[in-house]
Order: sequence, then structure tokens, then C-alpha cells
Amino acid sequence: MHIMDDYDQRLKDLQATLETLIDKYDLLPDASYQIFSIEGEIRSFEQRKERLNLRFSRIDCHLCKQPIWNEDEPAKLGDKGSILICPRCLCTIKQVKGTTEIERDLEINSPGTVKQDCEGPLKTLQSEFLIRKSEKFWLIHEVVGEIYYRAGRRKTNLLNSWIDEIINRLNQLQEQKKFMEGMRTLIPDLHTQIFSLQAQIQDLQSKVDRIKGGRIPYRCSQCNLWLKENGIPTFFGNYTICEQCKKIISEVMTTSEAEKKHGLPKGTIRRDNSRGSLEKYKKLGLLRQSGSLWLLHDIVILDKYKRIETKEQVLPVHSSATMSKESIPSDLLSRSASIYKQVMERKQLEK
Repeated sequence: MHIMDDYDQRLKDLQATLETLIDKYDLLPDASYQIFSIEGEIRSFEQRKERLNLRFSRIDCHLCKQPIWNEDEPAKLGDKGSILICPRCLCTIKQVKGTTEIERDLEINSPGTVKQDCEGPLKTLQSEFLIRKSEKFWLIHEVVGEIYYRAGRRKTNLLNSWIDEIINRLNQLQEQKKFMEGMRTLIPDLHTQIFSLQAQIQDLQSKVDRIKGGRIPYRCSQCNLWLKENGIPTFFGNYTICEQCKKIISEVMTTSEAEKKHGLPKGTIRRDNSRGSLEKYKKLGLLRQSGSLWLLHDIVILDKYKRIETKEQVLPVHSSATMSKESIPSDLLSRSASIYKQVMERKQLEK
């Protein structure tokens, strides 16, 4: 059996286990943690599998800074089309909507419901930019519909309270153990209870370390980037978002906010839109109508009304000197990437 088949089979087994845990959620002690742990194992195997299928790219997305692959069809901006935006970022931008569009998509029949929730239970999502106020209008990322509205509108879904419960329980047991150790000589058989507490503490401590100790890989649900930072990232259920994607979402705004931010005369964008001079941005989804609002990404203003500051990439002229051993790393993985990059750059120069 091929090694890739082994990974595929293991992933199928883990996925089946996850489905069983979800079906038997109410019967399982520490169900939230157990599901979280299995999801972590799935991501771990996915990561290992991808490492066996290494790919290299010499161009990166202007927004998320991630590689653009050959099969991607990036948006091209800038005077010479040198500013590339990957399909993943374009999708992320299109997913930011006004309250009216969100209510229509979710079939909420009471107008103003989402706006009211933005002032209430959804307020915790402002720090993650999944909701934000652009001038006087609320903008919401469509994932809020999955993690809140389609999940029963329970605020606990937004808090990951099960993690806090584990940490609080751990602190409580540690305090109990500390007190009992001080009373060990006064109370008979107290050492048995201390031993039991120690076992519980070790179990909870291992869970906490696993959650926030960098042992489980996390992956951004928006750009598919594997997150390298230790600690607990921003995640809600099985949805995770990286800091770069938060920034991209935060730069989607109404036309009035964009005009005020960049010092454009009021009504400039609507005027140019009506004249048809912004059609290319509309086709890319960088400018779109959401209900009665027109939303756009900051990159539209920088491309249309400002000059995007980019450093022209000067490709080296490769010779026997530039392809010498000194320019190629000794590490096998880095060596392969370096050689591939140099060959592609040389082909580019020959065109």
C-alpha cells in the first residue's frame, strides 16, 4: 500500500470517529475537548500528507502573502498587473455583507434582527473583525450565520466556554491540593485524596497544554494557512481565522468610510460607479452591492485613486556564479526550493 493511501485511510478513520463523537455528544464526558482533540488529529494528518506533496511558487498574493499556484486565477491590479490577489482572498472579501443581505441569506423574517444582535450577543466578535461598524452600518462576515444563527443563536457558541471550564476546574483542584497538603499531618488518610487530586490535575493539565501549547496544528478556514504561533488562535467550533485574514476582512468598508479614510470628495465612488469606471472591480468582487449598500475593499481605492506602492522585483541574471554552491542552502528542502526558484527566474528572464 502506498504511503498516501495510509494517510487517506487514517483520515477516513478519524473522520468516522469524529462523527460518532458528535452523534453521542451527550453520553461522552468532556465531549467538547474530545471532539476538539479528534479535529486536531485530523488537521495533523492533513498537514503531514501535504508535506509529502510539496509545491513551490515564485509569486505571492498581495493581501494574504501566501503562494499563488499555477491553477489559481488571481486578480491583477496595478499599472502592469503586478499586484496579484489570490482567489482565496477574493472569496474572503465577498463574504463580508450588510445586515439586510445577511438576513435575506439566513431567511430571517424580522428586519433589524441582525443589527440588534450586533449591539448585543455578537458584540464579542468585533475584536475578531467578523462584525464591524463602517460609518453607521454594520458589516458581518457570513460565517457568523454558521457559528451563531444556524447553531441556535446561543452566545456560548461564541465563547468557547468549555476551555475556560477546564482551566477553572484545574485552578480549583490545584487550590484544593495545596490546602490538603498543609493539613496532611492533621487529618488521617488525607494522602489518598491528595493522590486522587493529583491524578485529576495531571489529566486536566495535559488537556490545557494540548489546547494552547502548540501541539495541535491549526489551519485558517479562510486562506488554508497553517498557523505556526503557539497559544489558542481565534476559533469557533471548527472555524479558525488567522490574523492576516482578519486584517483583510477589516479593510472591507462602505463607500462613505472609504472616501473619508482616503480624503476623497463625498460621492466620488458612487459617481464613478454610475459612470462605469469601476466595472473591473465589480467583476472581481472587490466592489459589490449588499442590500442598499455598496461595499469595497481598501485595495480598490489604492489602485483606482492612489498609486499602490510596490517595489519592483529585480530578477537576478543567473550565471555560474549566482548558481554556485554558496547561493544554494545545504538543507535538502530549502535546497530544492532555492534551485526551483532560480530556474523559474531564469526562464522568466529568457521570455
